[in-house]
Amino acid sequence: MMRARLLWKETWMRRLLPGLFLAILLGLPSIAGATDAPTNGPVSAEIVDVSVARKDGQYQVSFRLRGGLDAETLDRIAAGLETVLEYRVEVLRRRRLWPDERVAQYRLLAIVKYESLSRQYGLTLKMNGDVVQSSTTHKPEEMKRWITEIRGVPLGPIGDFVPPEEYTVRVRSDFPPRFVFFFIPWSQDTPWVRVPLSPMAPDDHERGR
Repeated sequence: MMRARLLWKETWMRRLLPGLFLAILLGLPSIAGATDAPTNGPVSAEIVDVSVARKDGQYQVSFRLRGGLDAETLDRIAAGLETVLEYRVEVLRRRRLWPDERVAQYRLLAIVKYESLSRQYGLTLKMNGDVVQSSTTHKPEEMKRWITEIRGVPLGPIGDFVPPEEYTVRVRSDFPPRFVFFFIPWSQDTPWVRVPLSPMAPDDHERGR
């Protein structure tokens, strides 16, 4: 009798476990959102307000990360740990019958580190490994704005993108993968956001009147 019960349990577990594992996999998005990160965390982050302008003979792009500072990230900053928000900016040239050609790419790192002695946030913006901006502030709101609102990133001389109508700019933010059940990686990068490269500059508006 005991042997029969053991065989029945083994058979039942063998049939149940594959279906249970499949159900867990199919439910990962909702599980990750419910248990791994707060609802206002990177899982719901997005790039917004992307715009391209022409200034000093160059194209420049600006954008904002919305929903990227969750409780875990803010706790890291408050603890004095260096915290990095990573952005990727690419310029693509449209091609017929072929995938778009990537003609320029930039990796931006917005870095913040809180110094408890001075009670100030050290802020650094790097582009492709080089420091392009740096600042300090003691105001948390200014720190948040500094690392989530990126302004005036140069894309290159206007003459390098002719005709401009063939080019688009796309932006995204990359987050380190989080883990569901401590061992299943779950990517939370934002989707790409695209805008055309050829906006109407202020002086163009004046000439069109």
